[in-house]
Amino acid sequence: MKTSIDTFRNDFAEGVLNFIWREWCRVCVVGASGRTDPWAIDPEPLLAFTTEIARHDARVFDEVMDWLVVNGRWINTQRLSTVMQQDNVGDKAVTGAIASWMAGQDKSMKWRGLAQRAMSEVRKPEEPLFQALAGKAPDSPAHADASFRRYGLVRETVRTRGLTRPVNMKDTANIMFKSRAVFGIGMRADVMAYMVMADGAHPRDAARILGYNHMRVQELFVGLADAGIASVQAMGRVRQYRIDRDKWRSVLVGEDASVPRWVNWRAVMRGLTSIWREAWAIDATRADEYIVSSKMRSAMQSARNDLLGSGIEFNIADDKGYVAEAYLPVFMRDARNILKRLND
Repeated sequence: MKTSIDTFRNDFAEGVLNFIWREWCRVCVVGASGRTDPWAIDPEPLLAFTTEIARHDARVFDEVMDWLVVNGRWINTQRLSTVMQQDNVGDKAVTGAIASWMAGQDKSMKWRGLAQRAMSEVRKPEEPLFQALAGKAPDSPAHADASFRRYGLVRETVRTRGLTRPVNMKDTANIMFKSRAVFGIGMRADVMAYMVMADGAHPRDAARILGYNHMRVQELFVGLADAGIASVQAMGRVRQYRIDRDKWRSVLVGEDASVPRWVNWRAVMRGLTSIWREAWAIDATRADEYIVSSKMRSAMQSARNDLLGSGIEFNIADDKGYVAEAYLPVFMRDARNILKRLND
């Protein structure tokens, strides 16, 4: 069974890495993606997911570090912490190391605060930051970076190339960044961007999707309604809030551009993480097809609702019709289709 599970893990890792690389290219990491997806980028779930996944690709990891030097001011570090905590996505020690390194590049207190919050996640004993794909040994660095070693992660000294460009605010995929440029880094900017993309919003749903306190979001919605910016529609006991999407589209997207589609990237990253972690936790030297099938069934069951509810049309089979190891080829097919949908 070793060869097939190792092959799957490497193929899955390659597909996921290709997906996050293309997403980062949309926000102006150096590189050509050719991507023209209709959906908007949500930076904190993407960065959270990258802290774990990019440990398998030093090039992707360091280009994201380069991006943060230029564009890190647009990251909401408090929301990043909330997303990671609530969704159990990403690697907190890696996030702390990145924040520690960024504190030397950007003197704002937000990176220092993030670095401090992650101190409880220090790896003991130390381990390599970069984890090789199956069948390959990780590299041993000659000169360890102090910021990463502080969190028990060993890697070469970070040397960015300085090739990243500022986020392209004219690209409609970057509506959340533009909203932050207009309203500041915080809840108001993200709520306004979300309301431009969504046809109506309920405070509790918006708070859950975006990762903010429900009562604070409720207060914001009431304030928008009091100011005449949002209208309120009662639907039974539920109050839906709407803004003039055409008016705010001209501010956040542009008169002639189409509004990007909202995707619940938190749900996508949770689903992918469930599959990723279960696949990499399998002992390939001992697992037979029955064990692998059982583990992957459990992973897909955990991921299924998140992926299907994300706003991207994934095709995932119902596992109930497949007994024992008969499910394994079905899982492999569904996993390939998920990556194909994300990368096409």
